[in-house]
Amino acid sequence: MSRRNALVLVLATGLMFPYVGCNDMGVTPPPAVVHVDTVSTVSFQNNVIPIFERFGCYDCHGGTNGLYVQTVADLLKGGVNGPAVVPGDANSSLIMKKMSPVPPFGDRMPQGGPYLSDSIRAVIASWITQGAKDN
Repeated sequence: MSRRNALVLVLATGLMFPYVGCNDMGVTPPPAVVHVDTVSTVSFQNNVIPIFERFGCYDCHGGTNGLYVQTVADLLKGGVNGPAVVPGDANSSLIMKKMSPVPPFGDRMPQGGPYLSDSIRAVIASWITQGAKDN
């Protein structure tokens, strides 16, 4: 194959598959979280814990400000700023406020990002709205 043909092939491949290659500056994006709507039952073990693990919440909240996030009991107990979760009321839950773009105090969580998308926060909000069950 001639040099010209090889160049044309490389360029054509780039046009056909524009997202092939290292466009993410070496950072692999986390896998997508399946959106769970409010009519589906959200499981703490199957839906919420994996989010906390994936975004480093366990590393940071292994007692930071008295808050642990490993169990439902830990979230209900909360830390120095009070309970992290108000069962049935996602809007009043401190954990939701701290993950919002403009938290009521301190930094947005997870601190320094990557921040949780609306669909990921919706999973946690749905779990809280459904009573923050230990399921």
